[in-house]
Amino acid sequence: MNGKKSLTRTKSKVRIHSKQKAKNKMATNESQKDVFSVYARSFDKVKGTFEKTATQSLQSYTNLSQEVFTAWSNFVHTATSISQSYANKIGVNAAIPETSVAVISETTDAFVKAIETNNKVVQTAFDATVQNIKTINQNASAFAELNQNIINSWMSNWKPRI
Repeated sequence: MNGKKSLTRTKSKVRIHSKQKAKNKMATNESQKDVFSVYARSFDKVKGTFEKTATQSLQSYTNLSQEVFTAWSNFVHTATSISQSYANKIGVNAAIPETSVAVISETTDAFVKAIETNNKVVQTAFDATVQNIKTINQNASAFAELNQNIINSWMSNWKPRI
């Protein structure tokens, strides 16, 4: 070969000659314009923005839900208090049979249980999703290594035989 080849195969790995290392070192500065560095910088910028805005959105959701629950509670207790006050002023008998109290109590308990069960299902789904993403991330590294080995194998077939 004429000496311009910058890659040689050594023990199933690609070794880069010193001229190529110097070129790569020069190319790592911020003014890189190749597709890979532009892609990596763009991805990092988008990811950083998502991380920042996701945290802000979660905090906003938490603040909103707290305000909704506070307003809901205030509305229900105020409406109940006003209704009770009017009923007392006009002399309405507000007593209800014990069977009605039992039905209301059982319905409330069933509703609370349904909410708690739904929450457990959602939390289990989130936990499973997190575990699946961790698994994908671990497998991605192995997959990338496998792809690199395949590329190295292909490249060895094109290497000039001396």
